[in-house]
Amino acid sequence: MMEARVYRCPCCGSDLTWNGQAGGMKCGQCGNSFPLETLQGYAENDIRDNTADDFLWDRPAEGTVDGDTSHLRAFSCPGCGAQMVVSDTAAAQRCPYCGNDAVMPQVLEGKYRPEAIIPFRKTREEAVEAYRQLCRKKKLVSRHFLSHAVMEKITGIYVPFWLFDCDADADCTYQCTRSNTRREGQYMVTYTKHYLVRRGGDVGFRSLPVNSSTKLDDTLMESVEPFQAGEAAGFDPGYIAGFQAERYDQGAETCQRRAAERIRTSASNFCRSDVIGYDTVTPKNTRVNIRKSRSRNVLMPVWILNNTWKGKNYTFAMNGQTGKIIGNLPMDPLRTTMLGAGLFLGIGLVAAAIVYFLIRGGIM
Repeated sequence: MMEARVYRCPCCGSDLTWNGQAGGMKCGQCGNSFPLETLQGYAENDIRDNTADDFLWDRPAEGTVDGDTSHLRAFSCPGCGAQMVVSDTAAAQRCPYCGNDAVMPQVLEGKYRPEAIIPFRKTREEAVEAYRQLCRKKKLVSRHFLSHAVMEKITGIYVPFWLFDCDADADCTYQCTRSNTRREGQYMVTYTKHYLVRRGGDVGFRSLPVNSSTKLDDTLMESVEPFQAGEAAGFDPGYIAGFQAERYDQGAETCQRRAAERIRTSASNFCRSDVIGYDTVTPKNTRVNIRKSRSRNVLMPVWILNNTWKGKNYTFAMNGQTGKIIGNLPMDPLRTTMLGAGLFLGIGLVAAAIVYFLIRGGIM
């Protein structure tokens, strides 16, 4: 069973969470802030001894297990002692009983320990406000999406990424044409010249991110990029206090395929941008070789809201470092109908008024 850790305020004993604006751990009760380094020894002494005597994760007898539980882990909340079961990739969890934010550093040890982490810079309040503004821009969105219950679900998650550094050499060929038309006697004649164009060069990629958690959609994570990898800090479990955190469940070898796709696309686009002055450009062959590659396991900050409405899922996400947002929100059919009816009624009233004044003026 995993040990869970809670970072306590030395002044009042309340929970401490990472606060990007304060640049350290902040107490939500008394408002005091503490540099992360000064809490190392204090946090170590604050770990409750969660031994097997406190909670036994009994293994069912053969043939009695309903479903695969190998991906689950048990831990006891350091605040209230509640016993919970979480995914084996979860490194931080909020207790639903007492609200304590527990950190399970064992999940991020060994080969799973991140080389770096980009701390949250954008606060939860900023994420909620960004979501509220997005909803207000969508005039026909259902008011359900602006309810307090929905906005309370916005959660800060440290998402695991592999960052790839590599050099690539690209060699691309294109079939291109130039045409001109001129009159010759009674005819308009078009002359077309054909060219075989070749472009190539070396391209360097630094900190190319690839989502390494199967729980989160690759397209969604790429939509909130870019992250400023240069601002990454050395990993410390204190950074994830107050947030959820996942460890990777896809290794670097698996994510290399996705990285290669992105590198190939970027390199070919780079070459294509230099093929100018032609009427048509048709790619023929594209070859990209990757060399001198290196990968790093880094945690990235993302605010996420998953919401279900009328049987469909809608997602809002915000880059916890830069504030870039992405979200899909549906139009409410009832509000759309009401707006259409209102416009129809308004146009009818204007038309009726025009006819009335034309009749009074003797024009009609």
